[in-house]
Amino acid sequence: MDDPAEKTGNIENYIRHLARQNGVTYQRLPDDDIATVATRLTGDEVVTDDVEDLIVALRRANVISGEQMVELLGRYLRNTYSS
Repeated sequence: MDDPAEKTGNIENYIRHLARQNGVTYQRLPDDDIATVATRLTGDEVVTDDVEDLIVALRRANVISGEQMVELLGRYLRNTYSS
């Protein structure tokens, strides 16, 4: 995966660019609703933003591997919630 974000440090722009370049958008699936209910039943509530959803959509479209999805998500979350 060629990663221009390595040079710019802007992982969000990279994720959006990758999705746009591949014509990928996030579509909520029935499995997403099941996951939301299951998470709530455990006492947690997970709220994702549009960039996190794009990462999932990129994986579903086989643009990135599962390993790349985890890496991108980790980098995005660290960048978003650190500081």
